[in-house]
Amino acid sequence: MAKFPAFMTAFRLTAKAAIHTPLVFRAGLFSGDGLPWPSLEGIRDFARFAGIEDGAIRTALSRAKREGSLIAEADGARGARYVLAPETFARGVAQVRADKRPEGFLLAVFSFSTPEQEERASLRALLKSYGFRKLAQNTYIHGRIETESLVAAIRDLGLERNFFLFTCPDIEDENLVARVLSLFDLESRRKDLREYLGLLKDFLSEEVSRQAEAGDQAAGDEFARRLLYAAAVHWERVESSEPPIPARHLPPGYAFGEIQAFYGRRLGEGRRAMLGYFKRVFEA
Repeated sequence: MAKFPAFMTAFRLTAKAAIHTPLVFRAGLFSGDGLPWPSLEGIRDFARFAGIEDGAIRTALSRAKREGSLIAEADGARGARYVLAPETFARGVAQVRADKRPEGFLLAVFSFSTPEQEERASLRALLKSYGFRKLAQNTYIHGRIETESLVAAIRDLGLERNFFLFTCPDIEDENLVARVLSLFDLESRRKDLREYLGLLKDFLSEEVSRQAEAGDQAAGDEFARRLLYAAAVHWERVESSEPPIPARHLPPGYAFGEIQAFYGRRLGEGRRAMLGYFKRVFEA
């Protein structure tokens, strides 16, 4: 059995992440390149690279269809092509590029009567899916993400009368800021990001990028798969888990910006390799 690179050993992907990641790129970065949506075979290639067994791939696809994050569209002999649901894509877009958000916080406050426990649970789950963190009872906090799709989702659930969203551009009370900061272990986060950056640089090394740029298809496909894998981990470990803390309050040596810059640079270098890879596997 092939040995996984250190980055993949440290950060294993779930089957859910493995099946969704190629579709996110098809819906976003490569939406204007005329790519088809992938069939089961197209999804399998990356999922197998990520170490996911075929049975787990099928189970994850069935669950995703049931939950509505993916849509299966019939395609003759291929069986189906898998399309990323617009709501799934919108939820992700709302949270990306934490370093580019306006400073400040969003406070989500909700109120339900005792019999409305199911509605309360649905709203909590929705807020968590957007990256909100619990601040106090019935109060969740986030950075200033885009809220259009969140508000639309709450409206679709019929819960707008129970929900209040406040924008706080700044908190002048330093004691209150200290209380918010105390909810997040920023020193541990700083160490984790620094370790993550070292592993990421080894995984997406200059050599791997250079081999892909030389035009070798096998090297290009390897680089594309690594970029996809890093994207899934990046989303979970860096983007969606970033504490909603204004930059001026972050500790020295906090590597979030370095990680964003490095991965963005490698993604730009690997765009041609990724497009070639997608054209091959999505046609399968």
